[in-house]
Amino acid sequence: MDKKTRINKPIYLEHSSLKYPLPKALLFELSQELKNINKYPSGGNYQELTARFADYAAVDADNVLPANGSDEVIEATTRAFGSKLILIPVPTFSQYETSAIRNGFKKKLINCLSNYDYQLNYNDKDLKEASLVWICNPNNPTGGPVSRGTIKDILNRASGMVVVDECNYEYLGETVADLIDEYPNLVISRSFSKNFGLAGLRLGFTLASPNNIKKISRYYQHFRVNKMAEVAGIRVLKYIDYYKAIWQEIARVRELFIRGLYKIKISAFPSRTNFVLVDFITRENTQHVWQYLREEGVYTFAAWGDEFSGLESHYIRFTIGNQLEMECTLNLLEKYQKNILNN
Repeated sequence: MDKKTRINKPIYLEHSSLKYPLPKALLFELSQELKNINKYPSGGNYQELTARFADYAAVDADNVLPANGSDEVIEATTRAFGSKLILIPVPTFSQYETSAIRNGFKKKLINCLSNYDYQLNYNDKDLKEASLVWICNPNNPTGGPVSRGTIKDILNRASGMVVVDECNYEYLGETVADLIDEYPNLVISRSFSKNFGLAGLRLGFTLASPNNIKKISRYYQHFRVNKMAEVAGIRVLKYIDYYKAIWQEIARVRELFIRGLYKIKISAFPSRTNFVLVDFITRENTQHVWQYLREEGVYTFAAWGDEFSGLESHYIRFTIGNQLEMECTLNLLEKYQKNILNN
């Protein structure tokens, strides 16, 4: 490892939260709000927070329901609509399946991955039987987008509700929020936790028709968004230019990382997110790589953890940090590859 890529602290490439600090001015504003921590949050409809979310998503306020992170959106939506059959396209984010199990609902996992190509392949029979259908766009952990045409096709064929998880909208830049009025069976999940660096506060929201918002809200607590998360959500969009610059930088570093992997003969999925799924061919090799990286201070998500449903054991997902961190990680992987070839 050369000097320019040497760092002396752990590199955390596990959770897909933002790896950059919040704007200093926002941190100051939030620190000033601590004096009001003895007061309750707005509760109910969270009128000002809802208005901010609505402006950001370009929908009406009655199409928005703030939540305690997107995990709460998943749980409430599952409870509201999932009692008959839940379709889950795997590999994908594990909370869809976990929520189904927690509520005792029937689920069906549909394999959608073949030779690095992730394509939703729900058949008509399953779509007619299911009361809830999940789509993660872009998908976690494969990182690729689901086309608007595919989503509309599923909406047209499904008898039940279709939930499009857009937690990584900020990197993809594409949404189906404009289809809410056209499709009464559409629900969208969004997060402010990940891409705005508010993971510790937990903040997300549902986008849906007013009728569906009412159905989902029955499963939410009144004070579901805490005081600090509420204030952060109201104020964070003042700094949107700061975040846009970070998202662009992460996308740039992501592409450098993927190209670096290809250069050292390691296969990775194309990504429109802040993470990259990497294939290490066998479980044995993947376990060795994962352990080797941990010993060197680089922490990643392995396929056998509880973060993903239906992911085969020869993958590791890397969240994208800054350029120095990703260069260091590439150097370690190159060193590992050379050791394998020499033995």
